[in-house]
Amino acid sequence: MLVVGPHDLVTTSVVIALQANGFAAEEREINGGCAFPRVDRARGVVVVNLDLPEGVGLVAKAVTSGWPTLVVGQQADRARTAAAVAAGAAAYVPRSCPLDVLVRTVLHMSVGRPVMMAKERMAWLELHRVARAEVNTRRRRLDLLTDREFEVLRRLERGQKAADIAVDAVLAMSTVRTHIRSILVKLEVNSQQHAIAIYRETRRQGE
Repeated sequence: MLVVGPHDLVTTSVVIALQANGFAAEEREINGGCAFPRVDRARGVVVVNLDLPEGVGLVAKAVTSGWPTLVVGQQADRARTAAAVAAGAAAYVPRSCPLDVLVRTVLHMSVGRPVMMAKERMAWLELHRVARAEVNTRRRRLDLLTDREFEVLRRLERGQKAADIAVDAVLAMSTVRTHIRSILVKLEVNSQQHAIAIYRETRRQGE
């Protein structure tokens, strides 16, 4: 068994719980450029902690290498869990659930039992489809921004005020304000905070 995630309490607790139940579990720090060993003989299971920024990508790599994959994620981040299921994860366990539930799920997976009902999987896939459609809509709106407007948005996202942007970019204050108004119109929002949120969420989900 491989447990992949940041070296934190969640990942360590999962390894200890699996070992206590007789599994040969080990923690792996696998970055985005590494590959999983292929499963040839004994049926193994990969547990991926979705707190990893590249967690969804690691799920896809594990599945491609033949590993049944269980994801552990935060209940509030449903879009990320849906992306992991779309990438081929066989099961999902909330990180807040008791460890014995996770251990039981791994046991079922290790002997080839189905652990996610078709109806549940379809619900996750539909959520992923909707999330991707929303991302694509926001990306199309972001693509309407000129290079200068996009740079202004990036500076706003970094916490700069309009006056600071004007000084750093050597622009008139009126020009910066014009760019900000144009950004709000193109993104179809009413505040800079909402524009920044769209930029951050689109970037995060794209990653």
